[in-house]
Amino acid sequence: MQTGAQDQPTNGKEEQVTTGAESMEEEFMWEEYLEETGGTAAPHTIFRHVEVSLQSSFQPGMKLEVASKSSPETYWVATIITTCGQLLLLRYSGYGDDRRADFWCDVMTAELHPVGWCAQNHKTLTPPEGCCTAAIKRGGSDRNME
Repeated sequence: MQTGAQDQPTNGKEEQVTTGAESMEEEFMWEEYLEETGGTAAPHTIFRHVEVSLQSSFQPGMKLEVASKSSPETYWVATIITTCGQLLLLRYSGYGDDRRADFWCDVMTAELHPVGWCAQNHKTLTPPEGCCTAAIKRGGSDRNME
């Protein structure tokens, strides 16, 4: 007679092993866990061994909230223009088709967040210097802010 690992006694008692969806009452939320425990998430730079292409779902046209390089506590919306491995070419909203202010960032080191992150985390969206000036010079319509 063969016995599986879950049929083996543990410390003289038989262990009850539950598998599958019935063992999970609700989805685990990392943000809630970290807040409740006072913990902080490990920075993604620790996980350089993880293949970026497996974790990156960044696509041209997507919008992100990006920390400013000159002032890391300020954020603004940017559109992904193109991707190249773990690098993203971004353009801040407000520049329309003007490519002069495009910038590259590394997904492993840049502070990138989904749209709505700033509101959820009580951060203020602040346009980078020159951004609104460029929109005003082009006519200032809302369409140019996309």
